[in-house]
Amino acid sequence: FTNRFWTLVMSGLMMIYFKPRTSRTTIIYEYSFPSISNMLSSWCQYEALRYVSFPAVTIFKAFKLAPVMVMGKLLGNHSYPQHEYVAAIFIGVGIAMFMTSTDELTFDLDVHGEHTSAKWTGVMLLLFYLFFDSFTSQWQSRMFKSHRDLSMIELMFATSAFSTVLSFITLVHDGNLWPAFDFIKRHSEIQLHFFVFSICSTVGQLFIFYTIKNFGAVVFAIIMTTRVLISIAFSVFLYGHNVTATGFFGLVIVVACVGYRIKRKAEGRQLIKWKGMGEKSEKEVELVQEWHEHIDT
Repeated sequence: FTNRFWTLVMSGLMMIYFKPRTSRTTIIYEYSFPSISNMLSSWCQYEALRYVSFPAVTIFKAFKLAPVMVMGKLLGNHSYPQHEYVAAIFIGVGIAMFMTSTDELTFDLDVHGEHTSAKWTGVMLLLFYLFFDSFTSQWQSRMFKSHRDLSMIELMFATSAFSTVLSFITLVHDGNLWPAFDFIKRHSEIQLHFFVFSICSTVGQLFIFYTIKNFGAVVFAIIMTTRVLISIAFSVFLYGHNVTATGFFGLVIVVACVGYRIKRKAEGRQLIKWKGMGEKSEKEVELVQEWHEHIDT
C-alpha cells in the first residue's frame, strides 16, 4: 500500500509539473485492469514463496516471454509467427539450464529452506503469476495502441490511483490496517526506506511504460529475460559460483535464439536507413522502431 501510495503522490506531482496532454479517448475503467492484474501477479509471486524455493520462482520468470506472446495474440495486440514461440520456449529452457547449474533447484522447499508438502500449490500460484503478469504488459500495450494521446505519466498516475484504493480496501478487509500503522509508528525510520523504494519504483515504471509504448510488450519481456541472465552471470563472476557444462550450453541456447530472432526479423529489410528519414511516414517510423528493437535484444 505504501509503495503504491508514494508512487501515486510522485506521479501526481509529475502530472502537475509536466502537464501532459490528458487523453480524451480512454475510459476510466480501462486503467483498473492493469492495476488489478499487477496486484494479483505480485500476490501470487510472494505467496508462492511459502511453498517453493526462490530459485524455482526465478526459473518460472524465465518462461515469461512465451505467455506474453500468447496473451498478445489473445488480446489482439499482435500475431506472431511460429518460430517466435519456439524461440521464446528455448530462451526459457536455456535460462533454466543456466540457473540450475549455479543454484540448487527444488520445488519442495519454501523460501526459508524448510520442506513443504504443498509444492503443487506453489506451482499453481506461479502459473497464475505468469498469466496475470503477461496480461498486465499486454493490456498496457493495447491501451497505448488504442489511445495515441495517452501519456506514460497519465497511465502511471491512474494505475497507481486504482492500486492505492484497492490496496487500502484489502488492508481494511483483512484487518491489517491498524497493525501496519502501528508498526510504522514504532519504526518511523522505515518511512525513508518506503520513500526511496517508491522513487526507484516510479522511475522504473516510467522506463517500463516507455519500452512497452515504443517497442511493445514482447521486447520488454525479452529485455527482462535477458536481464535475469546477465544478473546471474555477474553473480557467478563476482562470487565465484561454479558453472557446469550444462550451464554454458544453456547460455549458448539463449544467445543463439536471440540471434536467430534478430536474423528472421532482418530478412528482406534494411534495418538502418538514414536517407529520407526526414519525412515522418508510418513505414519510416516502423523502421526506426525495428532498428531499436534489434539493438535492445
